[in-house]
Amino acid sequence: MPIKENRSVRLNIYVHDPRIRRQIKAVAAQKDISVSEYCLRAITHQLIKEKKIAREEIGRKEISPLKTAVERARNFQTKTFGGKVFSVSSAELIRESRENRNGL
Repeated sequence: MPIKENRSVRLNIYVHDPRIRRQIKAVAAQKDISVSEYCLRAITHQLIKEKKIAREEIGRKEISPLKTAVERARNFQTKTFGGKVFSVSSAELIRESRENRNGL
């Protein structure tokens, strides 16, 4: 019986090393995606790398890391600052932070 294209199928992965499990969870959180999505992307990437599947065979559109990062930044900005605009440039804030860190 063929699986419907939009239907998810469960796949269990057992991770015996707690350090690896923590690392997977941390990286997924940094990328603001679920552990399942992170693992699916990693497995898909490996299959493409091993030429077991062609990129065109993937049934969903991959989201670029840059696009994801920009969306996360915008969401953070909206939640944190509520659309306020700051008069100080980000370059100035970075320069000041570096000077403070380096004791200049």
